[in-house]
Amino acid sequence: MAKKREIFYEPHPVSPERKAELIASGYKIRDAAYAPSGVVQAAKTEEFTPESIDTMKRADVIELLEAHGVEGATGKIGDLRNWLKRVMFV
Repeated sequence: MAKKREIFYEPHPVSPERKAELIASGYKIRDAAYAPSGVVQAAKTEEFTPESIDTMKRADVIELLEAHGVEGATGKIGDLRNWLKRVMFV
């Protein structure tokens, strides 16, 4: 069964960079306008390196590619990881 991701309430519109950061940190993004009263959040952030991408799961790589504007990413996990590194580390 898939792990349920925590919701992060972020003011919209969300920049592609911020979206990628939140998704990679394991959050689902919702507009802050819909946050329950009293919700205060601080996102856990992660610095990405080519080495950290080499250990990412397929679903996380695809989500991060989508957050960077790549639609319909398919293929072998090694190819997807290399694609993500080319997108993130120009």
